[in-house]
Amino acid sequence: RMRGALSHKMGWLNFIATCKGTLYGAVEAIQTKGLEKYFNNEPQCRNMPWQSWGEDVWISRCLMSLGVISAFDGGFVGDNLCSGAWCGNGYSSGYHPFKDANAWMNCYNQAMR
Repeated sequence: RMRGALSHKMGWLNFIATCKGTLYGAVEAIQTKGLEKYFNNEPQCRNMPWQSWGEDVWISRCLMSLGVISAFDGGFVGDNLCSGAWCGNGYSSGYHPFKDANAWMNCYNQAMR
């Protein structure tokens, strides 16, 4: 599912925003050129006031400050902390949060049907 969802979105300088316009922690997809831009400008990002942000907010803001654009895909990840996670939807590439083994296994079994 992930390869199919990303194949037509990763041909330009971007990352996939999955919730509220940002990379959301469950699955983070950044186009190769976007990562190269980050590694070539890492000190600029490390100097951002990141201390109160989660890593997902930090990398989103970092990438945007470097000219890497976000491409929103609200169905890429089914997330109960954002728009809901129905593991049997047949199209999401990941689901979040399923913190214990039984919840994770139940979601996995639904997703694989």
